[in-house]
Amino acid sequence: MLLAGIDIGGTKMEVSLFEVADSVNNKEFDLHTSTKHYEAKKVLSRRTPTDRHLGYEKVSGNLVQLIRETVESADASLNDLRSIGIGLPGIIDPQTSMMKNGNTGIFIDQDLMGTLKKGLESDIEINIANDANCFALAEAVAGAGVKYQEETGIPIADHIGVGVIVGTGCGGGIIRGGQMLVGRNGTTGEIGHSTLVTNGHTCYCGRRGCAEQYVSGVGIESAYASRIYTQIAERPNARKIFEMAEEQEPLAKAIVKEFKSNLAFFIANLTNILDANYFVLGGGVSLQPEVYKGLADIIRRDTYKPDYSPAVYQNVLGDSAGGIGAAMLSLTK
Repeated sequence: MLLAGIDIGGTKMEVSLFEVADSVNNKEFDLHTSTKHYEAKKVLSRRTPTDRHLGYEKVSGNLVQLIRETVESADASLNDLRSIGIGLPGIIDPQTSMMKNGNTGIFIDQDLMGTLKKGLESDIEINIANDANCFALAEAVAGAGVKYQEETGIPIADHIGVGVIVGTGCGGGIIRGGQMLVGRNGTTGEIGHSTLVTNGHTCYCGRRGCAEQYVSGVGIESAYASRIYTQIAERPNARKIFEMAEEQEPLAKAIVKEFKSNLAFFIANLTNILDANYFVLGGGVSLQPEVYKGLADIIRRDTYKPDYSPAVYQNVLGDSAGGIGAAMLSLTK
């Protein structure tokens, strides 16, 4: 079967096609739903800038065109697609599938599903979910969850897995038994806006001390800049700060140590609430090897059950995770 997964962000929209079956030539990954095992591979992907400034009608029209072009490039037709899945950067209402908030505001309260069906002139099945949830789902059924299953012998159907995106911001998704938890209002997994530091830094959401202000690339950069003040000509990004720490630059080392302490405390809090089997990290900061060194020991100190520390993985599927998770929505709901 041919599935389409669409990853929509603030800067780009990407449409990916996946071949999924019991057996696939040149398979790239295995997919384990709660009831069945598949083999899968990406057929192709195409992307275009989101161009949010053009407004909803223009952007959704560009998306329709991108879907058509991607399918045609695969020598297929819309009739060959089983379904289309979409990951959007915001809260998705479980009843209406409309985005209720998010940083790409042109999609808020818009009937994207209806718009696409009309533009494609098709009644194809379309599923829409939060992009961080799509990341977590993909890793649970085709990435880190498979790795955990191989290491422990515990089947995916018995896992609680938490995906944590540590990039520009901090978002997440919770997967139980290969199923996405979304909650009554679609807000399950908004872990970046849980309080990490009482009366801490002001967050754009209006609250103070949100985890996103500390457990993110921006949090690392802000911490460094606030301490160095005007002594630098150019503010380093998070990747550069990790490089400086590796080179033994004292302030960078201190900032990275503080970040790891915040991350561990954050994961320990989530562990006390969810008792997850594993956490999988995504986003640019997750690519830094230093993040994982000694992390389990730091987490263990802050968990209610001191002898327990969940597995913490770097993402297995890389940049493809969002598209994979979106595409698999029809198979795992």
